Amino acid sequence: MPAFKFRLDFLIALRRQKEEEAAVKLARRLASIAELEENIQAMFDQLNQMAAEIQAYGQTGRLTGPLLRLYSDYQSRVRQDLKKAEELLILSRREEAKERLALTKAVVARQLIEKTKERQKEAFEVEAQYEEQKVLEERAALARARRLKEMGVDNVN
Repeated sequence: MPAFKFRLDFLIALRRQKEEEAAVKLARRLASIAELEENIQAMFDQLNQMAAEIQAYGQTGRLTGPLLRLYSDYQSRVRQDLKKAEELLILSRREEAKERLALTKAVVARQLIEKTKERQKEAFEVEAQYEEQKVLEERAALARARRLKEMGVDNVN
């Protein structure tokens, strides 16, 4: 009896490759999101640190107009960068959702073909067992007929 051969193995390999590509893309997106979140947190820390420095200068009486202007300009630049980073984070999270969906679809597509392969293999094995059973029954019938012939019985139903 020939071994089971699934003609769509190349399709499983192709779908597995697409699944891996989607997983890599999602991993890169997640790393990018983590980096953005770190940058945003660093900007918040920087704003808090500048506020503390301004307060310290004000308490010691060393806060001058030009120094306050420098801090103010820098804080506004950091806030603009923070706003841009938060917008980029929102867009990245939307893309993450799309990439998760693409990965899920790729996994389902591969599993669908693999289940088809399993069903075909089970059907092949059932058919092979049926054929083997037929062969065994034929051998048993021949052996029985030979024994009866050796015993001298000519026609037995």
